[in-house]
Amino acid sequence: MQYFKNGKIFQGEAKFCEAMGIENGKIAWVGDNESIKNENALDLKNSLVIPTFIDSHTHPSMVAKNIDRVPCLPPLVNSIAEMIEALKKSPQNTGNPNDWIEGYGWDENVFSEGRLPTCKDIDKVSTTQPVIVYHSSYHLIVCNSKAIEIAGVDKNTKDTQKGKIGRFENGEPNGIFYEMGAINLVANKQKPDSLEDTITQVLKLGKKYDSLGVSAVADMLCLFHPYDRISIYEEAKKRGFKQKVVLYYEWGAIKKLGKKPLKREVGDIFIGGIKLFMDGSIAGRTAFMKKPYPNSNDVGMKMMDEAELLEAIEYARENHLQVAIHVMGDASIEFIVNTCKDIQPWLKDTPNIRLEHASIMSVPILKTMKDAKMSFGIAPQPIFLFSEYMAYKNNLTPDLLAMAYGMKTDDEYVLTTLSSDSPATLWVDPENLYTTLGASVNRVSSTGKDMNKKEAISVSKAIDMLSINGAKIMGLKDIGKLEKGYEASFQILDKDIFNIPSEELGNILPKEVYIKGEKVL
Repeated sequence: MQYFKNGKIFQGEAKFCEAMGIENGKIAWVGDNESIKNENALDLKNSLVIPTFIDSHTHPSMVAKNIDRVPCLPPLVNSIAEMIEALKKSPQNTGNPNDWIEGYGWDENVFSEGRLPTCKDIDKVSTTQPVIVYHSSYHLIVCNSKAIEIAGVDKNTKDTQKGKIGRFENGEPNGIFYEMGAINLVANKQKPDSLEDTITQVLKLGKKYDSLGVSAVADMLCLFHPYDRISIYEEAKKRGFKQKVVLYYEWGAIKKLGKKPLKREVGDIFIGGIKLFMDGSIAGRTAFMKKPYPNSNDVGMKMMDEAELLEAIEYARENHLQVAIHVMGDASIEFIVNTCKDIQPWLKDTPNIRLEHASIMSVPILKTMKDAKMSFGIAPQPIFLFSEYMAYKNNLTPDLLAMAYGMKTDDEYVLTTLSSDSPATLWVDPENLYTTLGASVNRVSSTGKDMNKKEAISVSKAIDMLSINGAKIMGLKDIGKLEKGYEASFQILDKDIFNIPSEELGNILPKEVYIKGEKVL
């Protein structure tokens, strides 16, 4: 057994121990220094030890893909003009008409021009190579005229059922494509990465997760094409990928395969559920709202009706899977909860229905969830409010803004986690969950705005939401706590995050990380 002593080992609210012993990847003992007789015990030198983080809502495939894309977000890019110049410097800008120039992370709310870019702007990057640039929310793209031409989209192309094509006043496409139904008109024309390239990207990302103290992730948008996502992770694991992965397959992709059964077998890498989209994003004004957005008659997009939701739930029941639903607007949340509240759960070890983002949770809806027959869990991301505060301020009325990502209130009624939704936010490194921890405790935006400090949570609560609560909502066993019988996955910090100013929490990084008892950092 390997012993650790002289530590401040976090075990829960105001609960710590000094020492622990690990064996066969598990915590076999916890106690005090005096109980250790082993001379080879590692001295923690009074360092704080906390569980590794579990990112319960993220998109590893997108994060890995972004390694080769041009970042178009602050502090690197603050205007459309700067975005154009950044894209011109892309290594993909080869002059070859078959090479796509790709970027990510832009947001019109931080551009000095104060407007959306269009294809006329992106044509300044290239008129011979296709260019595609993802919004920070990943719910819209902007592309150049060449990409529109390759997609075969013109003024006569109708909007898709689950997407919208942006247009100039004359009806011609303006280069903006909203939501996946429309985005895929363009994105599906790109040549997919090779299998080997995809595995290599995941392995690089695994090393980054090691350095950030992340031992498990939920991949919230898995597909079967061009490669079945689970096979990518299984091969990466053979080559040294350390993280646990729970996969959620996109409902549309499942239907395309004739609703072929998926099997849920809990392990290090397994299929946890299916992913549905109820609406869009608040930043893009496509989240489905009860009342119109400020200075608009638009209430956003409702992407699913009751029949489709119940069809997906029945499929999940038959295959013993969770249902994870992207839902941000208050009208969407109310629709989901009221449709599902009286359905008998089919899984006993984890929430059957996950509300992803759950941006605006009213107390009446939370009470309904708590009292429901159905078992619910929610996965909000306060990093949205932290990094995109002006978009939320511009797109929400004051009463709704005050409710946004109120995890303290949420947690009083229903299992609540913290997660990154990386890379789908306006922050350069959102997969670093210390940014999320800091935003949740400090409740001050990146621009210094008050994010409703009444919803601030304690450091202890934030750690739980990033560890044991994440394990619960993903259906993971024996991980997320530093107690006997749990997996020996922990991070050692050189600062005591319980005793530093809350505004410094986002700057923390672990100095050592262990996953299943193995030192990975």
